[in-house]
Amino acid sequence: MKKWKGTSFVFLHSVGLPPLNNKGFILPYTLFLMMIVLFVAFASKDLYVSKYRYLSNMKNIHERHVSISHVVLMEMGDEPVSTGVIKNNFGEVMTSSTVLTDEDVKIELTFKRDEKVFLPVTVVYNRETKQIIRWE
Repeated sequence: MKKWKGTSFVFLHSVGLPPLNNKGFILPYTLFLMMIVLFVAFASKDLYVSKYRYLSNMKNIHERHVSISHVVLMEMGDEPVSTGVIKNNFGEVMTSSTVLTDEDVKIELTFKRDEKVFLPVTVVYNRETKQIIRWE
């Protein structure tokens, strides 16, 4: 046991550090190191949770946009759905079509998912050319 203590004293002295003793040299450094480790652990956990929430929120937004875009393409297709509810994998889309002029048609779409109703989307398109004029 004495050989080990002597070796550590020689090593610490050669590096330029004071010798270890029982006067509380190790405890403050150990606590400081433990605080750094805990801080990094909690910070990484918060970062992971934050990114997970962001990605799940972006996934829901993307699914809503895909659903609305799909219904707009169906409406602009050969067999338009004038008014009704279209169900898909991500939720329900309620549609309402209005003819503005001979060529322009306005579609109002409202997306509903898990008892949440989102703001309506209005799309105006040209019936002849199938081009979208306005998307609000």
